[in-house]
Amino acid sequence: MAKAATKALGSKGKSAGGKKPSLLRNVGLLIAVVPLIFVFMPTVIFLGITMIPTLVALMVDKSGRRYGGIAVGALNFSGVLPYLLDLWLKDHSVPHALTLLANVFNLMVILGASAFGWMLYIVTPLLVSGAMSFSSSNRTSNLKTKQQELLAHWGPDVAKADDGADMMKKRRRPGADDDED
Repeated sequence: MAKAATKALGSKGKSAGGKKPSLLRNVGLLIAVVPLIFVFMPTVIFLGITMIPTLVALMVDKSGRRYGGIAVGALNFSGVLPYLLDLWLKDHSVPHALTLLANVFNLMVILGASAFGWMLYIVTPLLVSGAMSFSSSNRTSNLKTKQQELLAHWGPDVAKADDGADMMKKRRRPGADDDED
């Protein structure tokens, strides 16, 4: 966040809009946020601890769009949500938040959902590439079958180019070894 703020500031300490960042605005934001942290302390404690896998995923994932962080974060939050609702609807207190965090089964559900997010992030590209490879090889074999049917129907003269070369034979690529044929 500090890097983004320094990038937004120009060489003369001005923001991209040409105005200096207001100290009054920053202090006002701080005055508004700090009391909210104390009012929602059980939620802050609970989310601060249970969303650690998402923070780790965001730090570890160096890809441009951060798909790992998104996958882990979404599934991590889906594991946290039932217990967060329990915290909000039953007893919004720090002892209740700590009780929820101390329950091993709750942590297993939350961390299991995060692990499923990692698994989804790792396995999805493999499944997609496998499906695309299967589809392209299937398409290639269908086209070769169709090509053979056309040759059988129209005769071998259809496969010859205007210069008389047989287009069905493998052509030798420049720089290829002679013993490939």
